[in-house]
Amino acid sequence: MGSAGLDVKRLSSLLQRIKVDCSIVEGDELFDHCVLRLSSIKCPGQIAFIEYINQGDEPRLIGIKIEPRKSEELGQSFQISEEWIKLRGKRSDDTEKIITLIEQTFLRQ
Repeated sequence: MGSAGLDVKRLSSLLQRIKVDCSIVEGDELFDHCVLRLSSIKCPGQIAFIEYINQGDEPRLIGIKIEPRKSEELGQSFQISEEWIKLRGKRSDDTEKIITLIEQTFLRQ
């Protein structure tokens, strides 16, 4: 499954430090986007979906959607509107930028 060049193993390791579980729920054959599912004991009853888009040039995009845990399907009754953030600079720095986004949105719910 494609992860759009995102170092998902490193991201998962960093997320474990802040008590967030992460899994890939969607990738693609073109390796230009992926969707990650997040959950945390710090936010019982909620899950988040992170979409990472990397089409080979800048900016790369990251989006986050947060929804109640009872809804297991992507796209149903999100509690906040989708936010898109443009990532610039080295792709290897994207994991830290994603961690910051998760801390500022998902973990503050």
